[in-house]
Amino acid sequence: PSGYMDLSLSRDRQKVAVSIVDPVAGPPDIWVYEVSRGFPSRFTFDPAADRRPIWSPDGTRLAFTSNRKGQFNLYIRSFAGSGTEELLLEDDRETFPTDWSSDGRYILFHTRGDPKTLSDVWALPLSGDRKPIPVVQTQFREIEAVFSPDGRWIAYTSEESARNEVYVTPFPRPGRKWQVSTSGGDLPHWASTGREIFFVGTGDRIMAAEVSASGDTFQVGRTQQLFEIRGQRPGNVFDVTPDGQRFLVNTAPQLQTSVPMTLVVNWPAELKKK
Repeated sequence: PSGYMDLSLSRDRQKVAVSIVDPVAGPPDIWVYEVSRGFPSRFTFDPAADRRPIWSPDGTRLAFTSNRKGQFNLYIRSFAGSGTEELLLEDDRETFPTDWSSDGRYILFHTRGDPKTLSDVWALPLSGDRKPIPVVQTQFREIEAVFSPDGRWIAYTSEESARNEVYVTPFPRPGRKWQVSTSGGDLPHWASTGREIFFVGTGDRIMAAEVSASGDTFQVGRTQQLFEIRGQRPGNVFDVTPDGQRFLVNTAPQLQTSVPMTLVVNWPAELKKK
């Protein structure tokens, strides 16, 4: 048991990055678990809050956000060796990475703190001038965007219907959107086939929606419940292996039942008998 947040499973399923809150030291740092050993190693050591680790496709680097300059900005660091962090993006708004494209060219992130548009989805190119590209930018709050395996689509969460729902839109060219969830949805993840989107539905249920794409058209098919969780928030409460067969869930501890109390009445009379 610990203060875990922001689960991120490497694509080879060998490593798990997670933010852990130190109850003594304070702000969270990022740790990495080797799945085969179950042994954690500390990845960041700054006294600031380091959160939202996202693996590069080859598992050699982690993008994350840190408020070491006063507000949350994007950083990147190599997993191997003792490389120093590189500041990827410093913005007027706080920025939180959410996914890395399979070709390694883009990092998706959402912003926080814009008085007009609240939270928006952006893509950061990792080459050229590294100028962020707006992906979904409205007066509503859009967060938790992830790439489809082929990089042509983005699934994200929006509150435009007055509650969180999962939507899909093309990338990189803006276009129409398709609603995936219908009764509430958050934290989408794609299967490696591109034919399923997993998300957290109402009541902390992990849902799976069948999806397909043809040209510029996207279709949503049957949606079913897989299982219920006790998700421990904030941050990303689950991740899934590329084949969609195994799930890693950040689980809130089971509340322990209280010890039963025994009440003895008329105990002075019992003492007299002795």
